Amino acid sequence: MLTVLSSFAQEESKNISENIKWAIRKKFERGELMINTQRFLGYDKDEHGNLIINEAEAEIVRRIFAEYLRGKGVFTIAKDLNASGIPTVAGGRWQESTILNMLKNEKYKGDVLLQKYYTPDHLKKSTVPNSGELDSYYIENNHPSIISEKHWDAVQKELRVRAESKGNVGDTSKYQNRYLMTGMLYCGKCGATLRRRTWNSKLPFRKIVWQCSTYIKNGKSACSGTRIDDEVAGRLDIKEEIIVQEVIKNGKKTYRYTSKHKFDEQPRTVRTPEKENGGLLPGIDRPIRTVIKL
Repeated sequence: MLTVLSSFAQEESKNISENIKWAIRKKFERGELMINTQRFLGYDKDEHGNLIINEAEAEIVRRIFAEYLRGKGVFTIAKDLNASGIPTVAGGRWQESTILNMLKNEKYKGDVLLQKYYTPDHLKKSTVPNSGELDSYYIENNHPSIISEKHWDAVQKELRVRAESKGNVGDTSKYQNRYLMTGMLYCGKCGATLRRRTWNSKLPFRKIVWQCSTYIKNGKSACSGTRIDDEVAGRLDIKEEIIVQEVIKNGKKTYRYTSKHKFDEQPRTVRTPEKENGGLLPGIDRPIRTVIKL
């Protein structure tokens, strides 16, 4: 009897968990934020639930970004904040991980990425980073920014440079093949994989695109990015990994596809065209790199 009752209780717990997760994902699809500003430095919420800048806290955020760009490390920044008697938003002491998470948070430039994390198991209740297992929703200019896009991009570039110098660049093998084209499309500009994203999730004309993962994580200062609509990519008969290159013909964007396997066997320098007219291809000569481990 206890075994049967335990099974019923476990199934009920699973159903409740799935219903809650379904409701949260529907909120994300509608572009609705779920942010606890009591644990989010720099912002409050107005009477309508919109994010507004808390100027006193925003000064701390600006200080952290500025000091990082001036060359300080996250350990030193945390140490200086603690020495100055400045508490975290939760009232505790600053840690390296807290500073690092703030520097990577796109909300400080006014954008928001929904469903960064998810709960894979209703029993453990712990969340894990969403590395492509579920749809994520990126909304630009969602709320007032504390850090300009230029400075935010500069910080992302600096984060990457320091990580590479320490050999701390992650492995792309963590991305699981939830979608058929996951891990099959590569940026023709930097060689990174293209990731599936949903645009304009708040609007009726939302669409799904595949976009350069370097651009997503580090901004246009790291790579100007390759983007292809899911509808266009879906019409391709993809049987192997391919490099997607954007080409402008007669003012319209088209695509050129190259087998990544064959391309990797023949390293070369190519021109990156902005236009393709009359044989002249204005652009910058630079080597095409192979896959960057992110």
